[in-house]
Amino acid sequence: MSAGDEITEWLSKRGRTALNLEAAKQLAAESREQWYVALHGTKGYLIGKMTLQKFSQRHIVVDDAGQPLLFPTIEGAVAFLRAELKIDQPHIFTF
Repeated sequence: MSAGDEITEWLSKRGRTALNLEAAKQLAAESREQWYVALHGTKGYLIGKMTLQKFSQRHIVVDDAGQPLLFPTIEGAVAFLRAELKIDQPHIFTF
């Protein structure tokens, strides 16, 4: 684990290895900043939480199988963040 990676540290303290929906809801309740929607190749859009230290797979919200939770549109991902995680204005990355 990299020192200073607050998301990995947060997961570790809670005995988790992935940011599944349950963990994402808990993290969003504690920290509403730096959530994002990003294009994931041709597969769709994923959601995650940024950290300034590094990028890690652990920062992406995953399904029960450990795969990125994907949405066909930006609008769908943003709606999910608003409804499920109470994140009103995520960052949008389309490149």
